[in-house]
Amino acid sequence: MTQAETRIRNALGMHLRSAGTFVKLASRFQAQILVSTPEVPPVDGKSILGLATLGAIQGTPLIIRADGPDEVEAVRALCELVEQGFHEEP
Repeated sequence: MTQAETRIRNALGMHLRSAGTFVKLASRFQAQILVSTPEVPPVDGKSILGLATLGAIQGTPLIIRADGPDEVEAVRALCELVEQGFHEEP
């Protein structure tokens, strides 16, 4: 299992559009992906509704875990996506 922590940087946090972008990228990997915050238990990183339940606003730490054949690449790519603000316009 590979794990990393990042922070939500975009102003709107993990809303439905950003969750959709995250799921689209996560679905490219074979690994099982779990995402949590310090206050919320892990949810499926390939579920828009699961991610939306995190209530992750700007500044919230996200813990991204992956388990599977491409886990390292998955965690790296997903952390990069979060750190880039889900490619949303500022």
